[in-house]
Amino acid sequence: MPPAMKNIRKKLFVDPQVQGQLVWRVCLYWLMCLLTVTFMVVCYRIITGPARPFTWHFQELSVYLGPALVASLIILPVVVVDVIRVSNRFTGPLIRLRRSLRALAKGESVEPIRFRQNDFWQDFAEEFNALLERVKTLENKQSSEDALSRESHSENEASPTTSLNLFANQDMSEEPTSLPQPSHFG
Repeated sequence: MPPAMKNIRKKLFVDPQVQGQLVWRVCLYWLMCLLTVTFMVVCYRIITGPARPFTWHFQELSVYLGPALVASLIILPVVVVDVIRVSNRFTGPLIRLRRSLRALAKGESVEPIRFRQNDFWQDFAEEFNALLERVKTLENKQSSEDALSRESHSENEASPTTSLNLFANQDMSEEPTSLPQPSHFG
């Protein structure tokens, strides 16, 4: 497989919560735009045209706004797909980052992450990889210290006379410390 083909996304809608909200907003903005244009056209017709009944202006809207409505309905899916593609450039990296963080928190082996060339937040990948390297370094250091501690502990347990020797080597010539004598008042 050529390297350029390797980076093509197979799935565009990867985070339904975020991307669904964006699609919903695009559709809501489209509807708000249509209502605003309709209201503006009706107001313009009322102000500049001859005096006519109010309902006549709404009946005439289909003639003036029909083509614009059809054109916007044709463009709406293109805009929605584009929003999904662009949102995939920031939701995809966040999903990959979240998966890697979960695996790292569980103590699983995690490889450094690399985002696609056009993805947003490339610096997150670099910062995560630096953190991953730090965690691995600390884990290696801790496991080395644990191994040394186990070796040291096993050496002490292997020789029961060691603790006796330590006791025997204490200087017995020292006088025991005396306790303070109670004072008598009286």
